[in-house]
This record gives sequence, structure tokens and C-alpha cells, in this order.
Amino acid sequence: MVHLDDFIDPLGEDGDDEGPDVAADFAALKASLKALADAIASTNLAVINAAQGDPGAATQRVQASVGALKRFHEAMKILEAGTEDDSEGEEA
Repeated sequence: MVHLDDFIDPLGEDGDDEGPDVAADFAALKASLKALADAIASTNLAVINAAQGDPGAATQRVQASVGALKRFHEAMKILEAGTEDDSEGEEA
């Protein structure tokens, strides 16, 4: 297994503390991937529950899937904000 900590440099490219927040990007990436996996799993379980004739359980799984997709969207906002900051820094 690869540990992302090996790739995190707490200092910027010039050796100062003003570098990009790579640790926050990795945390947001991890959160987004976990939320996406949760959404997929919940959706699959909702289909299984519906096929088994259990509409109550299927409804709960759909709600869990929607919640996971909201978490995914929030994590992606953090990642996208990081790319906007990078592109602004390159133009200057």
C-alpha cells in the first residue's frame, strides 16, 4: 500500500511555508473518493433491496447515497478551489 504522507512536502517549492496546501488537497481527495465509494455502494444496495421487495430499506439506501454524493460534492469544491488558486498564481 502506498502512503500519501511520503508525497507531502510541508514546505513550498522554495523551502518556505508559503507553498500550496498539499496535505489539505490529499485529505480532500481521500474524502471525495470515500464519499464516491459510499454513494456507489449505497446505490447498489438500494437496487438489491428494491429487487427483494423491501421499499423501506431501498429508500434508506437511496437517502444514504444522496448524502454521500453531497459529501463528494463538498470535497470536490475544496479540490477545485485549489486549482483556481494555482491558475491565478501562474498568471501573476
